[in-house]
Amino acid sequence: MRGQKWITQVVLTMCAVLIAHARENNNVSAQCTENEVCSTNNAHVCRNNTCVSVCSLRGMKECVCDTEEDNFCYLCCGNDDNRCLPAHEHGILRSNGERWERESCARCRMNGAEMEGLACDDHDTQRLCLQGKCSKSVCHDKQQGAFCDRKLEKICVDDICENPCAKIQPHLMVCDCPSIDPDTGFASEDRCQLCCYDFNVKPSSRRCQSAFRKYHISTPQGRPIWRVGLDCAGGKTCNRYGVCTSAAGDSSGPFAGLWATSGGRTLLVIVFVIFAPVII
Repeated sequence: MRGQKWITQVVLTMCAVLIAHARENNNVSAQCTENEVCSTNNAHVCRNNTCVSVCSLRGMKECVCDTEEDNFCYLCCGNDDNRCLPAHEHGILRSNGERWERESCARCRMNGAEMEGLACDDHDTQRLCLQGKCSKSVCHDKQQGAFCDRKLEKICVDDICENPCAKIQPHLMVCDCPSIDPDTGFASEDRCQLCCYDFNVKPSSRRCQSAFRKYHISTPQGRPIWRVGLDCAGGKTCNRYGVCTSAAGDSSGPFAGLWATSGGRTLLVIVFVIFAPVII
C-alpha cells in the first residue's frame, strides 16, 4: 500500500509540473505582441506568437563581426550571400529607427569627444572610449607600461589597459617613481618599473614605491612590469629591459641593460674575470 501511495504522489507531482509549464508557455505566448520586441538584449521580435531574431526577418542569421568593437557593440547579421556586418549596415533597425546597439556603445559614439580615453562600460573596466568606439584594443599601438586612459590611472600590460596595482588592493594607484632616488640622491633603478601609491594615505605622506618589491606585482615570468618609453635620469629613456638608457631601442640588448645597473656591472666583471683566461 505504501508503495502504491508513493507512486501516486510521484505521478500527481509530475502532472502538476507539466501543467504549470504549459501555463507558463501560454502566458509567454500571450505576452508576445506581433512586431513588438521580445528581448532587447537578444534582439528578438515577435512573429506569429514566436520570438525570433531580427536577423531572420531579412533571411539572415546572427554571426560574429570581424572587428572586436563591432561584435561587442552591435547585433551582427549575415548569410551566404551577405557578409557578416552590424545589423544597421544591412538596414536592420529598431522600430524607432535606432541601431541595435549596446547603450554603453551608443553613449561613446554620440559623446566621443568628451568621453575619449574614459571607461565606457560598467561591466568591463578594460573598455575605453576610443575614436567613438567602446574598445578593448586601446593598447595595440602602445608600449608596455604606457598610460592608456585619459585619467592616467591605467597602463598597458600585455596589451590590456588596466591598473595592475588595484589587483592587490583597490585603493592602490599607478604612479611614476622618481628619476632620482630621494634616499640616495642617485638615479633610481625603480623609475623604469611599475610603481604604486596608496590613495588612502594623505597626500603629504604618500610614497610612490616599486610594485615589484613592495607589493610583489610581477609578470607571469616573475619579472617587474617595465614602463617602456618613460623618461628617466639624464634625459634618457626606459627600454624594454627596464633599464634607463640613451638608446631606448631593442638594440641595446640585455647585457647593456645589466651594465646600466650597479649590480649588473659587478656581475659582468665577475663573469669576465672567470672566463677571460679561457678566452685569452
